[in-house]
Amino acid sequence: MNKLLFYGLTLAALMFVAASCQYKFIVEPATDPTETIYFSKDILPIWNDGNNCTACHIAGTQRPNLTPDVAYSEITSMGLIDLANPEESEIYDHPNPENTGEHTWKKYTNAQAATVLAWIKQGALNN
Repeated sequence: MNKLLFYGLTLAALMFVAASCQYKFIVEPATDPTETIYFSKDILPIWNDGNNCTACHIAGTQRPNLTPDVAYSEITSMGLIDLANPEESEIYDHPNPENTGEHTWKKYTNAQAATVLAWIKQGALNN
């Protein structure tokens, strides 16, 4: 019985420690920093492939509309890009996996977040 109690308490302690861990969102470069990130080829697919951002962010629903024909004008007109502080750009930070209080349904993967951040750092061009 003592052995069972010991293992039970050990398991409970391990679960408590694991549950209390916090993970820092680390952005690793998606590509070579000298390689150009293209809005049309690299950014739009993040928002439009499968059931990603455009599951909600389409015309007549949740802004910004991230469909290909209006996405760039939406994010720029709404001020969602901060070229002076790219990490604070809402289009990067809001779906950030670390940002648990906001945008809880869909999040970028680490690779997607790195691509969006690299694009913003390159000037967030409509290319």
